[in-house]
Parts: sequence; C-alpha cells; structure tokens
Amino acid sequence: MENVQFNPENLHGTHYTLEQFNQEVEERLQEATKGEDLSESELNNYRYNIRRDVYQEWTGADTDQVVQWQMANSMEHMGIATSGYVKDSSDNPLLAPIHGISLRDYAAITMKLSSGIEPNAILNALGIDEVIWSEINTLWPKRMQEDESFTVSTLFGQYFMEGATHPKLENLVAEVSEDGKANLEKLKTDRYFYEELCGARQAAYEYGIDGAQWIQDNYGVSLGDFQAVAMEWMTGQNLNWNSDDINHYLNYQQEKQKEYAAKFAAEQGGNVADDVEF
Repeated sequence: MENVQFNPENLHGTHYTLEQFNQEVEERLQEATKGEDLSESELNNYRYNIRRDVYQEWTGADTDQVVQWQMANSMEHMGIATSGYVKDSSDNPLLAPIHGISLRDYAAITMKLSSGIEPNAILNALGIDEVIWSEINTLWPKRMQEDESFTVSTLFGQYFMEGATHPKLENLVAEVSEDGKANLEKLKTDRYFYEELCGARQAAYEYGIDGAQWIQDNYGVSLGDFQAVAMEWMTGQNLNWNSDDINHYLNYQQEKQKEYAAKFAAEQGGNVADDVEF
C-alpha cells in the first residue's frame, strides 16, 4: 500500500480509527468461530491472528513492521509490556513509590550499586537509611514478581539504562580507567564490539569464569554499565525492528562465543573431550 501514514504512538495506520479496526477484528472473529464452543484462551488466539491479518491488509505492512506494531500494542494484544513501548502511569498502583522511592529511583540505585558505588553514599544522597532501603529492596522486586503484565520489570529495565543520569545520583561515579571509559563509549556505539563482549561473557560463564568480572578486569566496564548498554541496544532494537540485522548480529555473537570458548578451554588445558579418541 502506497502513501500509508502511521501513528507514531501505536503504529496503526492513520487512514482508519481504532474503533473501525477493532470492529473489523470482532466481526471476522465472530464469523471465524461461528458455531464453535471455544475457551477464552482459544478465542484470544483467534483474535491475535485476525488482528495481524487485518493490520497487514489495511496497511500493507511487511513482516518486520507487523512485529514492531505487535510490540507497540503488546499490552492490548497479549497483556504484557514490551521494552521501549511502556510508559509510567500514576493509575497503576504497582508503580506507586515505596517510602518515597519511585521505580525510577530504585532502578538508578541498583544501577549505581552494580557500578561499584558504595551503598552509604547512595542512601545518603537519597536521604534514606539502611532499614528503609532493606524494605524498598524487598518490596520492589516483590512487585515485579506479582506483576503478570511485566510492566514493572520492563520499566525497571528502561530506567536502569538511564540510571547514570539520575539527578540525585549522577555525581556518584566510580573510579574508571581511561581505557574503561573508552571501552564503555565504544560499547554504546559499536554494535559488533558489544556483541563480541556478550559472546565472551557467555563463554566465560560456560567455563566457570565470572563473565561480568572478566569484562571488568579486561575492559574496565562494570556490570551496571554493561547492563545499561545492553538495555539501550535491546530497546533500540525493539523500536527499529529489523529481522535481518537481528539475525546478523546474533550470528556474529555466536561466532565470537565459540572463539572465546576455545580461548578459555585452551587456558584451562583444553576440553576433557579433546583427549578422547574414537
């Protein structure tokens, strides 16, 4: 379909309304399930597929555009949140601050802790004590576990990647070497470098090595900083979905993982199976 315009918020075509779209979906659903005794789960599966079909017909979207549209509307379609497309809401009781500490605050605290900042420095900056922090650090994870929509955990991830610039904590910075700073910036801008270190970290864990510590020791990048960068790449990927790019980088990461696995195996004297003859 030529000259189709899309709503930037929900990626629906602007040449129809949501009411028209939903009405078409429900009419097709009724026709497709006429005379069948289906459970709610089965009806939802039908509805999910019909939504996709109507969207493709009405917009001419390709496969990647459909995937991105499904993520943008995942709460409506599947009842779960997707990174990059979920927003904070004062109407959601699970997002209410705990002892004055919002989810954004909690994510920033966690990010700073995993970057090597002393706990007391963080607590002092936020004006809370260890007892309050203990409750906060129990209740926010509990909410994430209870939230079947994954809204809390998804937002936590989004806020985690912004933790370095939290207004009350941004001045709390761990000592980082010049090489570490350079590597961190490279991780943010060089997808191949990021995928290589992801592969190396996974290979390290497979050989009984703390992958996060290995990256810290060899590249000067803390766990918190690495995870924040990971969230940036994942969120950007969701917002600009391209299956060819995703497969390309995944293959590259897997190749690097094999290379580092061979490296770690050699350092440990080779794999046990290397000495077995058939």
